[in-house]
Amino acid sequence: RALVEGLAPEDAQVLSFDFSIMNSFDYYTGLVFKAYAGGLPDPVGSGGRYDSIFTGAFGDGIEVPAAGFAFSLERLEAARTSVEDAASDGDHAAGRGTEGPLRISVPKGSLKADTLDVLEAAGLDVSELRDPGRHLIVRGRDTRAGEGAVGDIEFVIVRPSDAPAFVGCGGADCGICGWDSLIEADLNLLQLVDLGYGLCTFIEAEPAWRVGQAERNYARRGSLRVATKYPRIASAWYAERGVNADIVSLHGNIELGPIVGMTDRIVDITATGATLRDNDLVITGRIMDCTARFFVNPGAARLDPRVRNLADRLAAAVKDKHFEPVAGSAQ
Repeated sequence: RALVEGLAPEDAQVLSFDFSIMNSFDYYTGLVFKAYAGGLPDPVGSGGRYDSIFTGAFGDGIEVPAAGFAFSLERLEAARTSVEDAASDGDHAAGRGTEGPLRISVPKGSLKADTLDVLEAAGLDVSELRDPGRHLIVRGRDTRAGEGAVGDIEFVIVRPSDAPAFVGCGGADCGICGWDSLIEADLNLLQLVDLGYGLCTFIEAEPAWRVGQAERNYARRGSLRVATKYPRIASAWYAERGVNADIVSLHGNIELGPIVGMTDRIVDITATGATLRDNDLVITGRIMDCTARFFVNPGAARLDPRVRNLADRLAAAVKDKHFEPVAGSAQ
């Protein structure tokens, strides 16, 4: 509060307190500061107080305060260059500010229908998005005016697994994809709303006719061979359980891994379990549930009020019975 009051005569509208910023508690001992520039997804500067760095350096019982702040000149220069190059090419994907249309990454495939419905329920015009033809970017607009309006919109149509990269690297301001895609991407992104639809479950499975074989193989070779499209999620799950797993990354027909004897089990995502049943696979472990999420990059979340306004409207839309979040979905 004292900091805010002290900065009020200067330019306090550019200052915000965000308790979602987490840094190493072993390093920082007080407030953490980060500087964001319009249109850039990552901070251009950061710092804070880290008194513990000098613990014991000047003798027992002597405390020495320490604070520092650094700007990334390389990041600023790279951003400036990319903006200039984009402007010369007529491309505004990089370094986008709040003056242009709000760019939203929307998923193809099974999440598309419910995504259109929830965006429409939040007041966005998605008429061109329903039948985009071969267009990869289509225009939209906010049907509401006044406080909380987001204005003009561009919808970027991508694979759900690619949506985090588009938002994280500045190609879009915000996006929608499954929780699984966010975890697997492991990028610096902020999830703002659990949209509730698109429920799927991450599972571990093996052929029904080979029950017990995986355990015997593990005892013999000291590791479990697992086929998956989600190596990061699978590796983390086995590591949490102290299981040594050899992950085999595949891009399709994951079920074939144990069927042909290449792996012991699979880790995959399923909605109905039909593919598992059709191939006589049985579930040996449940990892987590996943639903669609609305997410943003940290820069847009802190500098562009439109993404927060849209998040509030989407959260209100999911309260409708059609978009009620699924109880027990993974967080």
